[in-house]
Amino acid sequence: MSVIEATQAELFGSKNRMLQLMRETPNDRLTWKPSPSARSIIENVAHAGNSLGNILLQIQGVPFWTPTSAEANAQFLAHDAEFRDREETEAYLEQKCADYVAFLSTLKPEDLDGMRTLPFGLGQAPLGYFMTMGNLHTLGHIAQIEYIQTLYGDHDWHAGF
Repeated sequence: MSVIEATQAELFGSKNRMLQLMRETPNDRLTWKPSPSARSIIENVAHAGNSLGNILLQIQGVPFWTPTSAEANAQFLAHDAEFRDREETEAYLEQKCADYVAFLSTLKPEDLDGMRTLPFGLGQAPLGYFMTMGNLHTLGHIAQIEYIQTLYGDHDWHAGF
């Protein structure tokens, strides 16, 4: 399996795990937040989809347009708060993941050494590294979803390890 195929498989696995967690969340807990400034489970899923779209643009060579992480976070929180419907949110993440994986399918091994600009003035990184950020970011939000579930008393592993 190539590094491109491995990246695709890892992202599919993360996306599927995230959707499984959302599917097993009761309706009355989808929008529950442990604090007013936190993301709910549904907002975490929407955020993961939005981030896949943003990271996709960056790995395609389009620099991120928001100069600071604070400004980006404010924009992301407003975007994520718009999502309230389970099926709409699931379809959104599915589409963003499909778009990301489709782009990865166009890459050749020699493309992976090309440099891409990281957001927020962090410099540059090779595409072969940067393309893995979609999965790594999604994994972080899976952990947040699992933590939110424990906060409202759900200690089931939902087939996770």
